[in-house]
Amino acid sequence: MIRACSILACFFLLAGTALSQDKSPHILLMTGKVLKAEVTGNDTMFMYYNETRKSGKVRSGKLDMERVYSFTNSAGEERIIYSMDTTVGNYFSQEEMRYYIYGEQDAMQSYKANWVLYAAAPVAGGGGYLLSSSFLVFAVPFLYVVGAAAPKVKIKTEGLQHPNLLKEPAYVLGYERTARTRRLFKALVAGVTGTAVGFALGQTLAQ
Repeated sequence: MIRACSILACFFLLAGTALSQDKSPHILLMTGKVLKAEVTGNDTMFMYYNETRKSGKVRSGKLDMERVYSFTNSAGEERIIYSMDTTVGNYFSQEEMRYYIYGEQDAMQSYKANWVLYAAAPVAGGGGYLLSSSFLVFAVPFLYVVGAAAPKVKIKTEGLQHPNLLKEPAYVLGYERTARTRRLFKALVAGVTGTAVGFALGQTLAQ
């Protein structure tokens, strides 16, 4: 019974991985982003590619090799560029790095952090209003960002493409780092906007 369950779990893991991998020509970046392009060549420094735009025009470009995890050709064959090398900061194995990238991708698709937008009105807006007559008002957005960074990132299984990897440290790290970056960016935008609105309101009422 235990052996059957193990085989079944492995089947779902392989099936989920196969479904998540795009077989059309593309380049998988270390950031988790996928560039729909066909590789035309590479040297020790750069990877060269052709990207077909929606208009049908082909744009040629190049990428630093260190930014690339792998690329897939028109036959659906993947070639992994990344390799473990602690001297340049690549501490993960190829498999662990793939898990890390899956975590990044899941965070990009599922992590919203909309609460930082909702909280900006009373917190950043209120701070901008109260400090509208002080130069300290400029510190409000940054303090808001610091506050937004404090809570721990919680991974919810809803919307994940790879929930079977939740116990993999590399996956969790990739998810958390990407989620935190998205949260901080939203917090900065919301903090600046909320502070500006509060400041404008304070200045208007003070007249």
